[in-house]
Amino acid sequence: MYFCIFVYERLTSIGMSSKGVLFFLSLSMLFHFSHAQETDCVITGIYGKMQDYMTVFPQSQLRDVYKFCFQDFFGLEHIMSDSAGAARYIEYELSHSDTNDWDRPLFYYPLTIVNNYVRVDLNYVRKGIIPIGLMVTAMLQSGRPHDVDEKTMLDQWKSLWQLIVQCLDDVEPRPLNFEDDSLMIDQQLSSGQYAVHHSRLFNETYRQHYRIIRRDVFDRLLLPLIVSSFQK
Repeated sequence: MYFCIFVYERLTSIGMSSKGVLFFLSLSMLFHFSHAQETDCVITGIYGKMQDYMTVFPQSQLRDVYKFCFQDFFGLEHIMSDSAGAARYIEYELSHSDTNDWDRPLFYYPLTIVNNYVRVDLNYVRKGIIPIGLMVTAMLQSGRPHDVDEKTMLDQWKSLWQLIVQCLDDVEPRPLNFEDDSLMIDQQLSSGQYAVHHSRLFNETYRQHYRIIRRDVFDRLLLPLIVSSFQK
């Protein structure tokens, strides 16, 4: 505030009109906040992470970018207890998916917004590299505790998502269906919900079947088997 008063006095003293000074200060403040936003995108690494994501998955809609981010922030909804049910669901997905879905390179893809989780291809299970029981064990160990304050997490997530959307302005290619998906996401968040599904375009383009596993669990239980399969 004192700086603004000082600038006002100095500029009026050299003959600039009051309107001109106020216009100058407005532009200066706009530049400051714009620069701060850009700095936040760089310091947090969000811009680079979003650019990397869109380079790998250019046929993503905004909802797919959102899903990539919220999966890393929230993880699995809660600690699972039904291991038999989780195994049956994986078996169903493996046996009822289009055979073309599996005709692609194997993948594990780190979720990098907060570096908590990894998307792990179910094709590792289908090919026998990861036993289905071990995948379920990894899922059981990846859930978040029931005593987490959901409202606090949701409020934190809303703030983070606002920054992510700002950082996406300069990402190329820009996520598809940006405006419509943005409206849908805002409505979800306003109703206290955060989860969304992949877009049909993403599913048809990339044909991914995966589970998200907490990074430390993945490194301990699954990654050694994946690395060992490369060496055979």
